[in-house]
Amino acid sequence: MNPKDIFLHKEPFLFVDEIIEMRYLEYSKGKKNVRNNEFWVEAHFPGDPVFPGVLLLETMAQIGGLLLKGSDHNKLTAYLTKVDNFKLIKKVVPGDEIIVEGFFLDAIAEFVKVKTKAFVKDNKVAEAEITYVFRANLEG
Repeated sequence: MNPKDIFLHKEPFLFVDEIIEMRYLEYSKGKKNVRNNEFWVEAHFPGDPVFPGVLLLETMAQIGGLLLKGSDHNKLTAYLTKVDNFKLIKKVVPGDEIIVEGFFLDAIAEFVKVKTKAFVKDNKVAEAEITYVFRANLEG
């Protein structure tokens, strides 16, 4: 599956290169290749680029949210509403391939909580619990 066919996000804010697996309200898995020519490389940090933690979190939120794709939720958009227990464990640098997994935790009304884990070469680099809400839009 092509991520550009699934996500509303567009370049340069689409952080998913490959969708590996997605099972509605169960599990999701995807990949992000960190490249030398990305917009943040020259500034974060000059001479020693490190993938920004907030962009890693966004990558995790995008891939974790894949498990929400299915059923009537295809007509709605999932918006990130809360992040719990976000931990940056190891730095991520250009040339790294990030694999993110999302695991369904809980659903209450229109809210869904997902546990995400990010890995580089089988080493965990980050984790977070992310809550999404389903909305037709955020206006009104």
